[in-house]
Amino acid sequence: MPSPPLSIVQPLSPRVAILASDDVKLSCEANGCRGMEELLRPWEGGTERVSVLSSTLTPTVHPSFPLRFVSFDSIFPNPAVGAPMPDMVVDMISSYVGDRKPDEEQHYPLARSLLLSSCPLAAYETFNHPVGVLFAISSGDADPLMAMRRLVQQHIGAVQTVPWMDAVNVLKFYVVVHDAGRQGQDMAQANEILMAVKKTYGPHSTLLITNSRPPPTSPPSTPDTRPHPAISLPRPLTSEEDSPGAISQIYASALSSLALSPMSAVAAAMGDESSSDTPARRNLYGAALSAEDTQRLAALVRELVVQSLLPWMEARVREWNEVYHANRRGITGRLFGAGRKFFGSRPASPAPNASATGYNTAKGYYPIAAVESLTRRLADFAFMLRDYRFASSIYDSLRRDYAQDRALRHSAAATEMYGLSLLLSNPYFFPSTPPRPIALTPFTTLQHTDISSWLEQAVLAYYDAGQGIQLDALRATLLYYEAWKMIGEYRGVGAALVRAAGEAEEVVGAVMIEEAAQADLRGGRDPEGRGRRRRAFHLVIAGRRYETAGLKSYSRRCLTRAAEIYRSTPWTAIKDRIEYSLGRQAYASGEMAGAVRHFLSLLGRDDTGVPGSQGGPLEDMGLAYEQLVSYPEQLEEIKGTLRLPTPVFDVQKTRIVGSASEASGSRSQGRYTELEAKALGEWDRKGKKPMRLLPDQGRTEVNAGYTFHVQLHATNPLNTPLIISDLTVAFSSPTLVSADIQIEHTPEVSLEAYETRLVHISVTVPSPGSVTLDSVSFLFHKFLPVTQPLKKRGKRLHATKAQRISTEYGTDTSLTAQIFQGGPSIRAELVRVGEGVVYDGEEVQLGLRIRNGGGEAVVGVQMVLGEAGSLHLREKADNLEAQGDQNLPNRLDGSHTLNLDVAGLGPGEEKTIHVVYTPRTTGPIDLDVLVLGNSAGEEDEIACTPASLSFDVRPSLAVSTRIRPSSDSGGYQVLVEAHNQSDTSIQLDGLHSFSPYWSASPVELGSVVLLPNQTYRMVLPVHPPKELPANLDLRQTQLVDALSLLIQGKPAGETPIDHPPISIIAAKDGSPIDLGAYLASRQTYRAKSLRSSFPTIPSSQLASLFPLIDPLDLDLILSWSIPSSALSSSSSVSRIGKTYIHALRPSPSFSLVGPIHEQIASALAGGSKAKRTMYEETGRLRRVLVDSVLEGGLAAEDDPVDVRMKVKGAARGVLRLEEAEVGATGVEVELRNRSVAIPVRWLLRLPSDLSGSSMGQRDQAVFTGSLVHSGTLQPNTSEVLRCKVLVPESGMLDLSGWTADVETGDEVEDGWRPRMSWSRVGSGGVVQIIRE
Repeated sequence: MPSPPLSIVQPLSPRVAILASDDVKLSCEANGCRGMEELLRPWEGGTERVSVLSSTLTPTVHPSFPLRFVSFDSIFPNPAVGAPMPDMVVDMISSYVGDRKPDEEQHYPLARSLLLSSCPLAAYETFNHPVGVLFAISSGDADPLMAMRRLVQQHIGAVQTVPWMDAVNVLKFYVVVHDAGRQGQDMAQANEILMAVKKTYGPHSTLLITNSRPPPTSPPSTPDTRPHPAISLPRPLTSEEDSPGAISQIYASALSSLALSPMSAVAAAMGDESSSDTPARRNLYGAALSAEDTQRLAALVRELVVQSLLPWMEARVREWNEVYHANRRGITGRLFGAGRKFFGSRPASPAPNASATGYNTAKGYYPIAAVESLTRRLADFAFMLRDYRFASSIYDSLRRDYAQDRALRHSAAATEMYGLSLLLSNPYFFPSTPPRPIALTPFTTLQHTDISSWLEQAVLAYYDAGQGIQLDALRATLLYYEAWKMIGEYRGVGAALVRAAGEAEEVVGAVMIEEAAQADLRGGRDPEGRGRRRRAFHLVIAGRRYETAGLKSYSRRCLTRAAEIYRSTPWTAIKDRIEYSLGRQAYASGEMAGAVRHFLSLLGRDDTGVPGSQGGPLEDMGLAYEQLVSYPEQLEEIKGTLRLPTPVFDVQKTRIVGSASEASGSRSQGRYTELEAKALGEWDRKGKKPMRLLPDQGRTEVNAGYTFHVQLHATNPLNTPLIISDLTVAFSSPTLVSADIQIEHTPEVSLEAYETRLVHISVTVPSPGSVTLDSVSFLFHKFLPVTQPLKKRGKRLHATKAQRISTEYGTDTSLTAQIFQGGPSIRAELVRVGEGVVYDGEEVQLGLRIRNGGGEAVVGVQMVLGEAGSLHLREKADNLEAQGDQNLPNRLDGSHTLNLDVAGLGPGEEKTIHVVYTPRTTGPIDLDVLVLGNSAGEEDEIACTPASLSFDVRPSLAVSTRIRPSSDSGGYQVLVEAHNQSDTSIQLDGLHSFSPYWSASPVELGSVVLLPNQTYRMVLPVHPPKELPANLDLRQTQLVDALSLLIQGKPAGETPIDHPPISIIAAKDGSPIDLGAYLASRQTYRAKSLRSSFPTIPSSQLASLFPLIDPLDLDLILSWSIPSSALSSSSSVSRIGKTYIHALRPSPSFSLVGPIHEQIASALAGGSKAKRTMYEETGRLRRVLVDSVLEGGLAAEDDPVDVRMKVKGAARGVLRLEEAEVGATGVEVELRNRSVAIPVRWLLRLPSDLSGSSMGQRDQAVFTGSLVHSGTLQPNTSEVLRCKVLVPESGMLDLSGWTADVETGDEVEDGWRPRMSWSRVGSGGVVQIIRE
């Protein structure tokens, strides 16, 4: 049946001191016991089913009622020696816990037993004060009554030495011991002595028969006397169970129990051989006792409890309760309490010489005669009798009285017992409660909080009263914890245990905190959820304290359990800290295998860590592995189990490629697939067009004897530098021998923190067959051998129903190379001629190395470019050697194929083609190409290989332009501003212009050197031609007609436009211009511009519709160079480059799509409806096409008329007139049509008065004559109007306020067809008039 746990009841049970004569001690020593207290020790808790009366005289049957027997000398005359000192207890706990292995899980039971059983006698509680004294004499004494009288006098003399312990008002129990082994079996004399003792000392007397002579049998074997924390509850043996070995083990278990015999443990710890458990003494445990003797001893204890101790204690409770209530009801008590409550408080420092019944502040105790002492004893007696409700009321009043007297320890002890009494008052602890897994009436939150607060107050008070670790706080917390644990209540228990542990770095504190972790786990509803975080935190703290105390094995156990919890959380910092501590402890204890494992777990990728923080664990793992090599057994044990937390090589990015150039490309296969699509789309080679050019990604085909490459993506997962050495790969083959495969050995690869690098390993297979890449092997940081599998998972299988239901994958063949004999095979590599950085616009000289690795000759070698015109052959570059007209192709070439000047390549032959590349953007650039060729044989097989080269392009020149009309002619001025964005000096060599229509005057630059961040400005005059060049259609009628058909739904291919070569006007200064580089740049710009303006027209149709150069475009080329002396590298070659500015439009724009507008308007006016389409997307694309044509750049039209006014005779804004001059001042108004193709009609209205002028007090200046003028201007013509202004006196003449209306149109047979019109109010400037 439920009852308070024995771990609580036993240390708080009544204590009986035994005072025995010397003959009794000799009889006990014959059985291996130092005194009669040890002879009775196994039977202390054997009293079962005991009826106890409560304070209300209600009987309750308890399942057991234990006692505690101690020697009289351990209490009197010096109570301090009766229990070990706190430091000794802490040391014993450290010693006993350290002697046990962590797997035994005995750390908490050992600490609990020692803490609860080693409580010293103290003035602030009476649980360890003796409740009774047992006097024992032997029937073999010469004068037994005199021996008894001496024992009683010894007791009377000793009790006067302790002023705060009542040893007089105790139960006195008298025992006559008859040693049958020495005095024989005749009991007559012993009974006479017993009757005399009863007559003299009362009825609390009894006779005990023992035996000190062992039977003539072999002595029992040495029992197990290892200290243990259990509380032994043996039952007396029957005659059938009589065995010397069984009795010996019963006594050995009881006398080795740290809960029952703590002083034995102290003696053993202090090395006291006179009182320790020597082997000779262990062999005598119960040697002379029989089963009948054990029954007599148990009967003695029961007689003592049932017939003497319990009735006496119940009587004392009733007696003291009356005294307690009388004291509370008395007039003195009431007035004294009211005066303290309402009229003041006691002094801050009570006088040391307080009254005999008050608190002694100097010595810290209440005398025996004080009411508080009696009340405390009453509460403790009630608690020992398990009347917890009554005891709680007494403790509650006591803690108030103690607090008023400032008796801090007394108050803390009363508060502790008050809360514990409330806790044990739970119905679950009632003896009548049937066994249940949880409390019958669980605590409410308020009740639990209330009880927890009393414990917290007591613990804090204990720590406030002393320094260091407080055993009283630990004992109090353990008592509460044991009760909570039995109920199943774990709310706040972990926090209470941690609070009691304090901050002392002792083993007992670590044990308490580890038990708090267990409480957190038990209190969590979900073992994987609630409570896990607190448990892990407490385990870390416990591990830290264990390590400080020197118990490394326990520390590792705690940290390992915490690591198991934290591994499933995102808290990397604490995980790494725990693993690092475990690794250090394993290294210190010589477990190198465990140290390597823990350090290795820290070497995963951690993007949140401090840079370089993984360098320490990496170095420590190197030291541990170096030591591990010297332990072959441990090394063999973990062989094959070490796995990197984060793999170094990316399996999914691992490839088998045919050439080093392909392997070094920074783009994946997707980029080469785009090039393949362009090559097939522009296929013009003889023979049937193949389905694909590049080999299947699922397999790699290589000629036998030809070298291919394994491309590995190595990534340093650490935030510290890493070295990979002895890098190699392993292949498997069904037909080839692995020894025949020649694999390149990579000695060392250094990776910075988080760096990713491509690593290429060359492989040569001499004979046909197939090889599959299996794994890569290397030394991690030059000490840890690692083999990483390189197995990829194939595609998900969906062919059958079973495959669709389950998850099945096919076999991956991307890492398999097929080795074949013969056939065309070419390998290409792009290499740069020179070194150093590359600048934007620089003409980079490249070399394309082509090698025929097959068995047949290769002809018709071509190169497919990722961007049309990005590369051109250096040998075929045409230069513009002189200023003048040049014929250039005007067709937009969208071809990405470049024919290489290679007549043929025989087997094993190699050739280098020189090409020029000009980067047009900054930053990382990948130049990717495909090289094609076909065999010279009859089968005409195609060979294809990719090649790539990466650049890091830096900015060079930033060129901006601004166009303004010339003031004296129909020309323009182009303001060019060049800004040096590079980190070196750049020399400007020349400015060049290209245009089919515009001509430019040369600009003499000389030697202009721009320092970094420096700007240079120049002006380029541009003029229209005197006569329109032949075959130059400024309105691009063919293009407009083709776009009109395209809008109507007809494909552009039905109306092809022939764009013949055009004659451009080139103006240059400086070195010759590379025409190929200019055309490549122009092709790129034109293609991008058209794709942006007409997104719905395919690129192939754009090339057939639009010309390369529009008639009115003006292109500028700024040539520059960087001398070798300005370069930071050791290069001795100067850099040259070009910056291109395309499609400048000096003249106003005019709409080209007017006819299309008219056709659409005419169709709508005729009532025709828009053509319906089957799909909505088709209609949407058509609307986008119409918008891009009718509202895009082709439809832009600007006001072409430029109006200028000037005062005739004015110089620098000032006109000087003679005073005698009378009349009007001449004003010239020039109107110029700057459109090159569209005539205009204009209307000019002059202001009636120039109100903005300032002419003094007279009338304002006014225009004379006609104020309205009109006319027509043909393209690129002007007209001057001469007007008069009447100026009455000196002042400022403001010519503002005129209005100009302009209308563009076309002159047709039936008159004028308007296009667009504008109206503006202009300003003519201000002129100062001075009359002299």
